[in-house]
Amino acid sequence: MITRPKPLRVLPCFDSHLWTPFVSVLRSAVGVDLLSFAPASTLVYRALSDEPDAIVIGTEDFGTIASQNDTDLMEALSSTPTVLLSGRIHALLRKRAASLNIRSILPLQVTADQLLAAIQATVAGLTVTLEPFGETGDPFTASNKADRIGPAGRLAEHLTARETVVLRLMALGLGNKEIASRLDISEHTAKFHVSSILAKLGAASRTEAVTIGMTRGLVAI
Repeated sequence: MITRPKPLRVLPCFDSHLWTPFVSVLRSAVGVDLLSFAPASTLVYRALSDEPDAIVIGTEDFGTIASQNDTDLMEALSSTPTVLLSGRIHALLRKRAASLNIRSILPLQVTADQLLAAIQATVAGLTVTLEPFGETGDPFTASNKADRIGPAGRLAEHLTARETVVLRLMALGLGNKEIASRLDISEHTAKFHVSSILAKLGAASRTEAVTIGMTRGLVAI
């Protein structure tokens, strides 16, 4: 009997005017148990009392949250994987976020698939970053085209249909032999596909390739 993993308990902390566009996506996401909204003023208390699996912070000005007691905030975020969505992403923001143990930083224009993938990847211990997109009125309809994505988020080459299937099998934790069996191909061919995927995505490992695939919507959560 297959045991389904427990849903991730996610604590949202958003600027009040940014909350509505994100709530329906997070509430309807498979594998996510969305906790009640936490204003910035109660973030530390809620993080420690609710013990969420992840925190998602959405703000146009991170300073309003980071200006709180650093020690308490650092304690709260050090034990809980956190994804930061910010209106302005720059070197100072990244440095400030890193000092508070926030590794994953995305623009407010992030797509629904990217946000959900980032949460899952961050909980798994990975770091997810994306450069800001061009201006858009709807944060969930931002284009994923290469000319709208910064250098760190651009795909060097498109994956073929077969490579996309192999990537999704990699995301399930299958090795080359298992992939070969699933697709009725030789292990050598499976190894070739994996090598091609890593090269096209610019990934140094299978884990990194899967993470990149998740942020691009190539791998479903």
